[in-house]
Amino acid sequence: MSLSHLRLGDRAVRVNDSDFKISDFKIIVGGLAMLTMNEQGFKILQLTDIHIGEAPFNAEDQATFAALKENIPLVDPDLIVISGDLIWSDGVDRPQRGYQALVDIFNELDYPLAITYGNHDSEQTLDRSALRKLETGFTHRVTKQHAYVDPRGKESYTVEIGQAGKITNVLYIFDSGDNAPFDVEGYDWVSTEAIAWYEATHAEYLRTAGQTVDLVFLHIPVPEYANAATHIVAGKWWEMNPRIASPELNTGLFAHLRFNQHIAGIFCGHDHDNNFEGRYMGIPLIYGNVSGYNCYGDLPRGYRVINLTPKTMETVTQTYRGGGTPMQSSWFD
Repeated sequence: MSLSHLRLGDRAVRVNDSDFKISDFKIIVGGLAMLTMNEQGFKILQLTDIHIGEAPFNAEDQATFAALKENIPLVDPDLIVISGDLIWSDGVDRPQRGYQALVDIFNELDYPLAITYGNHDSEQTLDRSALRKLETGFTHRVTKQHAYVDPRGKESYTVEIGQAGKITNVLYIFDSGDNAPFDVEGYDWVSTEAIAWYEATHAEYLRTAGQTVDLVFLHIPVPEYANAATHIVAGKWWEMNPRIASPELNTGLFAHLRFNQHIAGIFCGHDHDNNFEGRYMGIPLIYGNVSGYNCYGDLPRGYRVINLTPKTMETVTQTYRGGGTPMQSSWFD
């Protein structure tokens, strides 16, 4: 990729690929420090598409609240990742109240929390900046390492996991946006500026931590999920129209991840009736499991558990208080 202009914060610079370095990007930190992996590994609970609506909350939202309160302690994760669509905001009176209800629940639970946003989180009265302000209410939010906000307000950051003070795994969290900008139809994409941030950040981790086994989280699936759907190894592909709601414009994130050969899995949400793991060019492309009741979809509600070690990744979908079939990534075995 060659970029002629990139806006970093309030300044525009003229660059080539070789010009990027981590010092070009504004660092935003605060919250919990690097997370520690124990001898058994590191357990991540992925929630997605919670979709809390308008207060006073309806029966579906109340069911979601109850399921979260009951099931999260049963999983007992080392980290919770919410991969977007925490709330409904379009046509909702004061959607901040739905967000605050989730803040209150997660603050009662003593688990680190990482968040990115989906296409329904910031419609009408809320924007990404307002969401990040609301996010500061979460008591157990993780440190956002190398955080970067692109020119359209979408934030990317990393979460570091380690043993004995050494980084072993990095989670790359991307905000994939909402609706496509300009005159493009459909959904938004990970921006070229965010991809440049990723390349610079990954190069810095290679320099300081060496090769690590890493994961990606975002809300809207990258277009290569369509390729992975022809090689499903587990889970359901029930979505119908469209079967995979990716952006029309492919900005090349998957190609960059594949070339760098360190990603053990890409995890998304967005399509409520998909929870499959597929493979494309050796990388698992994986859906979470729809977690909220106040939205469309025939899949049983639940979550995904990801077990990470310094060298491997295993993942399983679970229905609330239900079973599931574990599946293991072979990329780094």
